[in-house]
Amino acid sequence: MLVLGLLVLAVGATAGIVTAATPKKGSSYVGTLSGTSFRLEKRVVLKVSDSGTGRVRLSCSDTRIGVSSKFAIVNGKFTAVKTTGSLLVWRLRGRFASRETARANLYLPAACDGKGGKVTLELAE
Repeated sequence: MLVLGLLVLAVGATAGIVTAATPKKGSSYVGTLSGTSFRLEKRVVLKVSDSGTGRVRLSCSDTRIGVSSKFAIVNGKFTAVKTTGSLLVWRLRGRFASRETARANLYLPAACDGKGGKVTLELAE
């Protein structure tokens, strides 16, 4: 009975752990933050190199805002930033939910209309 109780406790403790997936190397992931009357449309393209590093390109209403510096993807998690000097222009932070999908939060303190949000990136074939 004690062993069964410990087994149930162990399974319950690991149920809340979320693991991130590994992205497909040499591929692109595309996502859009829909425009509204209060927010301009944003398009995010995350490119994963053959070595597994990433780079993000951001467009705002069909105007290219910039490309992030290269960043590491560690345990399926990533943070892409675009800076000008010491000024943070934008940041995309997220994780790969599967090999085909990444979920991220776009923060725009000094770009577009300043209104970011949550974006889902899908594998582009």
